[in-house]
Amino acid sequence: MARRAVAAQSLPDLAGLLRQLRRREARQQGETRLTYRQLAAKTGWSRGIIGEYFAGNVLPPPERFDALIRLLGASPTEQGVLATARDRIEERRRRPTGEHATDVRAGTGAVRPQSGGARVAAMSNRLPVPRQLPPALPGFVGRTAQLAQLDAACASPDAADDGGLAPAGVVTLSGTAGVGKTTLAVHWAHRVADRFPDGQLYVDLRGFDSTGTVVTPVEAVRGFLEALEVPPERIPTHLSAQVGLYRSLLAGRRMLVLLDNARDAEQVRPLLAGSPTCLVLVTSRNRLAGLVAAEGARPVGVELLSAAEAWQLLARRLGADRLTLEPGAVDEIIERCARLPLALAVLAARGAANPGFPWPASRPSCARRPARWSRSTPVMPAPTCRLCSPGPTGA
Repeated sequence: MARRAVAAQSLPDLAGLLRQLRRREARQQGETRLTYRQLAAKTGWSRGIIGEYFAGNVLPPPERFDALIRLLGASPTEQGVLATARDRIEERRRRPTGEHATDVRAGTGAVRPQSGGARVAAMSNRLPVPRQLPPALPGFVGRTAQLAQLDAACASPDAADDGGLAPAGVVTLSGTAGVGKTTLAVHWAHRVADRFPDGQLYVDLRGFDSTGTVVTPVEAVRGFLEALEVPPERIPTHLSAQVGLYRSLLAGRRMLVLLDNARDAEQVRPLLAGSPTCLVLVTSRNRLAGLVAAEGARPVGVELLSAAEAWQLLARRLGADRLTLEPGAVDEIIERCARLPLALAVLAARGAANPGFPWPASRPSCARRPARWSRSTPVMPAPTCRLCSPGPTGA
């Protein structure tokens, strides 16, 4: 552990050390690894920001890092080495030119730790750049019209003078369950990440979660403040003050905020950025007409894939050669799945796991053919489509 800490030079290296501590602590205790939920209960931090620390997307503030490694069972010696590694990585992030203020003791490879005051000053001298986007799904297909609308939303302000649409501060992606709203939003967000050099924030609001655990605005805003490395003692108690601080930190910065699976406009409004330099992208099964009317959000509808796009999706997952063996069966599967990307992806996963089974064995059986969704439909539940298992031997 100590040798790895001395050699750590990047945020992913530091996250790897945290994960190693977590695994070791579980082995020593003879239990399963502490979950993010358990760590959140022990620390009072949000599960989202804890996940960011372990994924290497966000550098923990000094006080939090010290508390976390103690909780994970680091010895006093390891705590000192790890704290030094954290400070060294922060200094490298602050000074990308390679001029590091850390003081290496000759012949030992040890780094002299900074004082507490210097650590806080170093943190305040730089603005964090969060990169919270989930991984983009490989094999993305179609959505040409929607991608063009999203591109227009973050176009140059001069576009309006040339007869085009003015850039938008808020964009909503709405469509039925399983139609691919999140996949589209994440794909596009990665594609334009360079247009938002000050970072990208992401939260799954779980507006339609089957467990009923909807993320409240208080939880979401606090998670964003933590991602922006606001010390816990600086986070206000009341939501209105938290929102004010959040918007102040985003003011004048080029940032993308992706609010996924929103239930309604009330859940979203406190999370809107107040700066015209930021773009907020919201996905929802609902149309969120209130945001369009009151906040000037630009609506983008996400509809079913075309038959050709559905073919392309399956071909990228299973290979075009396999589809051409039974084109009629593939057409039937596509229609019975209502051309919904989620249903097709589930079916493709089963087909990939059972390459020896012919397409007829994998056809979905539907209790009914799902009704078509349109922009006039306020919300629509997931279609009642059951994908057949390939058979007893393929279970």
